[in-house]
Amino acid sequence: MSKKKHKKQQMGQQFLTPEQFMKQRARSLEIGTCYISEVMKDCGEGHVIVTRRHTGGRISLAMYLVDIYCLGVKDSFFRLRLEEEELEEMLDRGPILRECSYDEAHNWVYGAIAWAEEAGIEPDKSFAITKYMLEEDTDDIPLIEYEFGYNGKHLLMANNNLEASRYLPLMKKNLGEGNYSFTIKTDYDEGLDWDPDRIQERLEHASENPIFKSYGPSTEYTYRHPEYPQTLQLDGPEWLYNKLLSTDTALYLPEELTKRILELPRDIVRHDLEQIVLYHIGLTCDGIPDDYDPDGYTGILSNCTVLLGEVGNEESSLDVVLELLRQSLDFMDYHFGDAGDEIFVPTLYLLGQNRLDVLMNFVKEEGLTTFFKCHVFPAVAHIALVQPERRNEVVRWFREIIRFATKMLPKTQWIDSDLAGLMLHSLLDIQAKELLPELREMFATGLVDLGACGDFADVTRMIANPRYIGDPSAYETDIYKRFANMKKHWEK
Repeated sequence: MSKKKHKKQQMGQQFLTPEQFMKQRARSLEIGTCYISEVMKDCGEGHVIVTRRHTGGRISLAMYLVDIYCLGVKDSFFRLRLEEEELEEMLDRGPILRECSYDEAHNWVYGAIAWAEEAGIEPDKSFAITKYMLEEDTDDIPLIEYEFGYNGKHLLMANNNLEASRYLPLMKKNLGEGNYSFTIKTDYDEGLDWDPDRIQERLEHASENPIFKSYGPSTEYTYRHPEYPQTLQLDGPEWLYNKLLSTDTALYLPEELTKRILELPRDIVRHDLEQIVLYHIGLTCDGIPDDYDPDGYTGILSNCTVLLGEVGNEESSLDVVLELLRQSLDFMDYHFGDAGDEIFVPTLYLLGQNRLDVLMNFVKEEGLTTFFKCHVFPAVAHIALVQPERRNEVVRWFREIIRFATKMLPKTQWIDSDLAGLMLHSLLDIQAKELLPELREMFATGLVDLGACGDFADVTRMIANPRYIGDPSAYETDIYKRFANMKKHWEK
């Protein structure tokens, strides 16, 4: 081997990105001390930490937040080349842990993942990288059989109605009605944590509480998508697509790259972003292929959605964003995870503030997923919060939606009890007291989810209370601050 080639290889190893190091080098390090939460078995959730030692004495680690009742790996992160003191400080600040063997740590993580997959729930997208701190899940690792679930069943302990609506359709589809249970922590439970001694009590009394009452089936997803572009026809520079497709920009775009993109001709960037979105919808709308994003999650659709809020138009760009929201639960979960609200609401506001007719027609479409339709409501309410002169226009828009809901709720395929309940949050934000007569009629159907804001008396009380007025700064529209917020979201 020539000296020049050898030097080039050494430089390549020296300048590995953290993600490249995880994929290429982490498993070659010696396994160090592992840790597990003391309360894992009692509370159904806890942390698992796996460390590896570098030859020079530094330590790399991955921490996994594991839900052994239902969700598997809910979150994870890694840290590279920590000093011993840094690790000790991190452990002192964190949850109460005990040392465990690597085999224990491995089986808790992969056992929880397998349990969640029975319900159709995949590990958090961060696991695509943090898994490399673990050994491969093969027969070389001794199997330790732990008990997952609660009383032999999957138990979803959701923090809110939106979180529940994300997972319950998957559980119903994969486990079958009656083969799982769930409970939702609401505003009525303020101060109540997930005390294991209270779980059974909550489950036993759930059917007696109107908050947990079933108001009929949720909207069945029946959308038949059109043909999407099978090839990319781009007008801009090749580097734009390559940068968006890179795992280095998977979770947000750095400020320098954002500036570089915005320096390009606006119409060219808009056209290419629209084509990229439609092309990638086509690649993944019928399921995520095994060879899609072979090197890891790229975040290309989330970044494009934010960029379209800046360079898009009220016609084709808005149509493309709404086409994203027409996709399936699996599609949206893969591409957007739990960041959909901060990604979609500002973009819908920026592109749709003068196209309320388009947004209304979208809400009235048949067979779409409630969880994604609901992003329209805060976007429209935001108009009234930041443009108070348009309040009456926004109230009229919501009045039409409420009347539509009152008529269509029994059929569920256009609007269901969850969507009707979720709309109430936006009405509280703008203190829409003018709509109380219409809301009374909607509640009279008996088909409004009371888990969102309570019953009509509760809504009447809150809609006149300034405490519930929405914050005009709740949704950031400056593109640089949006990407900065995304960075905080994914790195928290």
